[in-house]
Amino acid sequence: MIHELKTDQDVFELTIAGLKSFEIRKADRNYQVGDMLRLKETCFSAEQMADGMPLAYTGRIHDSEIVAIVYGQRYGILPDHVLLITKK
Repeated sequence: MIHELKTDQDVFELTIAGLKSFEIRKADRNYQVGDMLRLKETCFSAEQMADGMPLAYTGRIHDSEIVAIVYGQRYGILPDHVLLITKK
C-alpha cells in the first residue's frame, strides 16, 4: 500500500538529503511494515495553511518504505501517533 502524506518544505529537504529517515504521524491509517510512504512537499507550512493559505504542492515527491513502526506512548510519542522508520 502507498500512503500519500503532506510534508512541509524544511522537513522535506532533510528527508531528501538523507538526514531524516522517519515520520511521526497520527495513527489514523493502517500503516504496516513494507508499505510505502509518498511524501508530497507542500508550498506552505502546516501553520500557514492553518492561517488560511491553500493546500498546494510544489510537485516534488519522495518515496520510501516503512521498515519498522513504534506505537504511541513510548519515547515521548503521543498515544494516538506512530513513529514510522523508513528507508529509501
